[in-house]
Amino acid sequence: MKYSILFFGILMVFSCAESKKFEDSYKETVLLQYLTTPNAPQETCESMITNKDLCFKAYATAVGGSFTDTPSATKTTTCQGLITTTYKNMSGIAQTCSFNCQVTDWKSKTSSGFCAQSTIPALIESSLTSSSVISCLRSCFASTNNQISNDQIPLYLLFNNIQNGG
Repeated sequence: MKYSILFFGILMVFSCAESKKFEDSYKETVLLQYLTTPNAPQETCESMITNKDLCFKAYATAVGGSFTDTPSATKTTTCQGLITTTYKNMSGIAQTCSFNCQVTDWKSKTSSGFCAQSTIPALIESSLTSSSVISCLRSCFASTNNQISNDQIPLYLLFNNIQNGG
């Protein structure tokens, strides 16, 4: 009997508690993402370029061609340029988060076979219009309490930076 009263009491406490609001859950998710993201923008940026190279190499192999990986020094210089210009107003963790969005996208394209079955223009286009990357970038900005407009998102994508000399 004592245990049923105790169980009933605990049940009442939990059922009377105010349910979580969507905003609270979202804030917790964003905070957790921020806290679990390492502060390694240079390494993550270089990984982004490496994974883009792996995708392009899969395409080249599929069509019987060859692909030359981006030299290490070029990766380093490109990433230093991005971090000190385009990404300069973001924290290191937010920069890392943003690059991770694109690392994940390139890995997904490669592992799904999309790279081998596509064309270079289609790969570039898909990297610029990926809804998962755009959503991920929004989360990175939200984690630093910044907002990003649709017009600003392309500024943070690898190929737009390369085309603009970044």
